[in-house]
Amino acid sequence: MHMTMGCEFKTKVKLDHIQDFEMMFERMKVDRPREAAVYYVTLILDSPKEFSDFLKVAEELANITRRPLETGRASLLRSGLLAKVLFSKEADEDFGRESYLPAHPRAVWEDIKDDLKKVVAEETYKAIENRLGEYSQWYTKNFEKYGIKLKRNGNVTLQYSGKWIMYNLLNSCLEKSNHLKIQVGGERFFEEPFIKYFKKFLELDTKVQLIVDSKVNVNAAKALKKTYGDNLEIRCFAEDISGTLRNYVFGKEIAVNGIKILPEESKEPSYVGTAYVNVSDIELLDDKFKSLWDLAKPLK
Repeated sequence: MHMTMGCEFKTKVKLDHIQDFEMMFERMKVDRPREAAVYYVTLILDSPKEFSDFLKVAEELANITRRPLETGRASLLRSGLLAKVLFSKEADEDFGRESYLPAHPRAVWEDIKDDLKKVVAEETYKAIENRLGEYSQWYTKNFEKYGIKLKRNGNVTLQYSGKWIMYNLLNSCLEKSNHLKIQVGGERFFEEPFIKYFKKFLELDTKVQLIVDSKVNVNAAKALKKTYGDNLEIRCFAEDISGTLRNYVFGKEIAVNGIKILPEESKEPSYVGTAYVNVSDIELLDDKFKSLWDLAKPLK
């Protein structure tokens, strides 16, 4: 802790931290990678409740002013590295005015590490890898196990992109083996970037039940089924009856009940959903998933 600010705000952020994520975000083709890295790292390590605290860190460490920092934050949202908190219910946690939830640094690392290895010196790569434990520790302290700041009480409603939910689920799958149930539209699910994360879930030996609608790429779905066999069950509806619903249930750990916001091509985070960590809420959503599963037809 090397800097004291108004109201005794002390940052844990160091230049090395910013540079780690700037390198990762550059490889991920995130717009304004430096500004994005400053915001992301400050959020993970310090979790400030006010934008002015983020700004103090940005100005002091990276000479970044308000407008570019806001641009960095917007870029993180578009890239699925942040979700925006709209409101929370029965939560013990005060989300503050600057309410965003970052993707887990370990999931971000899993996503980009192979690509990064090709372009950075080995010692740089090792140094980032070694700091990952520290990032994960602070992330869990500030955002709890499931990345939504809640332990086992209440729920939080978010605006997020498909990629953010993939990062969240990937981290949960890395954390522990469990049963993952997903209901999606399916039209883009078997394409990049989503298919890459989905394969990672399956490679981690996660049992997945997937409900898709009729617009699914059947050949891609069959190829996955062939590769991952018993770990993957796919069912679909004959017509597009799931509409804009998107649901995820991960064991008894976390469930997200969401809807897709049109239009399809929007660059902005295109889902609004409520994340639940209360076991009885998760069981209720799990029962709803089972009812849909019974109605859907196995993929032929």
